[in-house]
Amino acid sequence: MPRTRRLGFAVAAIPLVAALSGCSVVAAFSPHVDPAIYDTAKDFNAANTKNIGSPTFVPDDATVIRVDYDTQSGEAIMTYASPTLLKKDSCTVVKTPAAKPTIQDSWWPISGIPTDASYSCPGGWSAFHIGTQLYAVRPATQK
Repeated sequence: MPRTRRLGFAVAAIPLVAALSGCSVVAAFSPHVDPAIYDTAKDFNAANTKNIGSPTFVPDDATVIRVDYDTQSGEAIMTYASPTLLKKDSCTVVKTPAAKPTIQDSWWPISGIPTDASYSCPGGWSAFHIGTQLYAVRPATQK
């Protein structure tokens, strides 16, 4: 009986350990999706972000930049906080909703997403904001 109880505790602890490890939830379910977090735009721009094209619309005051990138399809999602939202003249407003990503993570919103307008940004990104939080998605580039 003690051996069974220990095994039960070990199995029950696996999700807790994964949650506390700092790993993105998406990495546990989609091994070909690489997550990354950058504290500031300066850190983001200095990093090796060639896979996501270092989006030029990210303003200098952006903080807590999160990116999930699918290494197989090229799809990516990103979010950051910024009072200016976008670099000046980098994106255009369009009267359609932002693209829906197939990548999902715990930080991607499930409600409050604008349906009547979004931004079209360089590199194939489409974006929207909720308050001062910007969310962007780049659809898959290959299948």
